[in-house]
Amino acid sequence: MNRIIFFSKAPNLINSKTRLEKFLNENERLELMRKLIKQNYKLVEDKNFSSIIYYDGDLSNIAFLEGQKTPQSGNDLGEKMKNAIYNELDIYSKVALFGSDLENLSKNHIEEAFKKLDNFDIVIAPSKDGGYGLVAMKEKIDIFTNIKYSTPFVLEDTIKQINKLKKTYYLLDPIRDIDTISDLIIAEFDNDNVTELGHGEYNLNYRLNNEVIRINLASQIGLGEKQLKYEYDALKVLEKSGVTPKPYKFYGKGKFLPKSFMTMEYVEGRSLNYKSDMDIAAKLLSSVHNLRGEYDNFICTEKPFQSMFDEFVSMFSYYQAYENKDLEVEAKINKFLNIAKSSGLDAEIKKPCIINTELNNRNFIIGKHPVIIDWEKPIIGECEQDLAHFLVPTTTNWKTDTILTEEEMLLFLKVYEQYRKVDYDKLYKYLMFNSLRGVTWCSMAKVEYEEGRFISNDDTLAKINKFLSIDFLKMLEKFYRI
Repeated sequence: MNRIIFFSKAPNLINSKTRLEKFLNENERLELMRKLIKQNYKLVEDKNFSSIIYYDGDLSNIAFLEGQKTPQSGNDLGEKMKNAIYNELDIYSKVALFGSDLENLSKNHIEEAFKKLDNFDIVIAPSKDGGYGLVAMKEKIDIFTNIKYSTPFVLEDTIKQINKLKKTYYLLDPIRDIDTISDLIIAEFDNDNVTELGHGEYNLNYRLNNEVIRINLASQIGLGEKQLKYEYDALKVLEKSGVTPKPYKFYGKGKFLPKSFMTMEYVEGRSLNYKSDMDIAAKLLSSVHNLRGEYDNFICTEKPFQSMFDEFVSMFSYYQAYENKDLEVEAKINKFLNIAKSSGLDAEIKKPCIINTELNNRNFIIGKHPVIIDWEKPIIGECEQDLAHFLVPTTTNWKTDTILTEEEMLLFLKVYEQYRKVDYDKLYKYLMFNSLRGVTWCSMAKVEYEEGRFISNDDTLAKINKFLSIDFLKMLEKFYRI
């Protein structure tokens, strides 16, 4: 007779999906774990299967499952699996053990495992991470001792052990488990063809065939959980410009992803080159700035300089409270803030248009059909704000080594003015304000990196430190003129 071992943790707020702890909070991880357990347990409730639950943890935490239960015993995962299988082989002729948190385990996997044991000593269903999710055998064969678990080599080392024992094995179709964000997306769309794209400071991006899957982690404009819906709605309006990716669908919450996400068009191409692609950028930006439509759903700052200044002060406050701050850097930024404030903060928008507010070279995809991407902070503002942000050193030098000369800036603006006029007095003021936005953001991010930011990388930290250096701040002084 055949026997199924349902091998599971008794889930709680501490032990559930710990590899996802930086992405999901403890309640989200517990909910996900319980969901997977319930989903997989439905397979063993089939009357054709005799089953038992081997659990690890507090029995009360797995009381939501009906059925015979017994605690796991052993010092490590391998010993616990070995003891469970050996116990059941004392009574049953064939035993299959599988984990409770698998995502696409099917009844066919189980039936085939028992069937293949007629011709093989051991049957295994591999998992994508180099381990396995199901193991079946008909006699006591120790393939568990001396295997180091939770590594990418579990399956490989287990097969070596099987061969060493001169036993035969059969590999079933791979099954999926969920340990990473990519695993969550693969499960959500039931498609293994998911690849990671470049991440922003506040978003995660993945590609699935010809679509981008975008997950938001935080809002820079105080929208909280409404952030991604705001971005999606903005893209629906911007679609008429013909120079932004097409939005496909917004999801408030997925089957496996407990956060909002959206899908949109994947556009093939490369990042903008400041030396060769500025004419293309001018055309793309003017197409957005000249777009006419419904502005009611966009955030509008009637006094943009006041709004920007308030943001500077808020971001800089993190650095001012930072115990390891550089006093000379603090003094220099305070000087910039005073100059910016004295330039006047009461000016109102005169020629409103949709602006991106965060343009850098990686916001442009240059290819057969060039587009502007990353619309997480679109507002109704002035084109000069967008242009200044695009041209200022804190932008051009962020992901490249480029710092544009004033002559290069003016050449770009000459092309842009073929499509839309520019107020140069306002532009120069926005250059000052955007450079200040760059350094105050870096001052805040410096503190966040010190505290262990979720999305982080060494290149970004290096640029943060560069932008907060006295030499770089002195270079920016040319923009602080009234």
